[in-house]
Amino acid sequence: MLSSLHSFVILQPLSIICRSFRDIDTYTTGFPRGNDQGVTDIFRAVKHCLPGPYTFILTASKQLPKQCTRYGTAASKYVSRKNVGVRIPDDPVCQAILEKLDEPLISKSVKSPKENGWILDPVIIADVYGPEGLNFVVDAGIRVADPSTVVDMTGMLLELYGRERVLSSLG
Repeated sequence: MLSSLHSFVILQPLSIICRSFRDIDTYTTGFPRGNDQGVTDIFRAVKHCLPGPYTFILTASKQLPKQCTRYGTAASKYVSRKNVGVRIPDDPVCQAILEKLDEPLISKSVKSPKENGWILDPVIIADVYGPEGLNFVVDAGIRVADPSTVVDMTGMLLELYGRERVLSSLG
């Protein structure tokens, strides 16, 4: 939960899993809006992509805890950023958790420390990361999902990382 991150050490960038566009508007400055000079209204296109397998990088608002915008260790100096990834998942398990909690969640992809692959089995995730302070794992079985397409909306041009299908939705 975003409000209980005070002593949490973050070593890599995190994303926020949101329930709705209202959550996105709370923790970011929102999606770029169109204008009379020919700039497209991106929000209108994004509404067609979400909920779905997309992470949008947006400028963080002051409502977002500092722990979400800086990561690393004090020894290596924190990397500070003013952006955050946001998602509205279309996964029914994620949607049910968000509905019950009634607030957004912090998310991180889980890679195997020994291999360069994703860990999909919740039992292995608990075994590997439990000793490092993982509080709980929701066991919904082994869930295979494509990684999300990441769309960086913080610059003058959209930058895409991952699958290409977002191009047709935003174009």
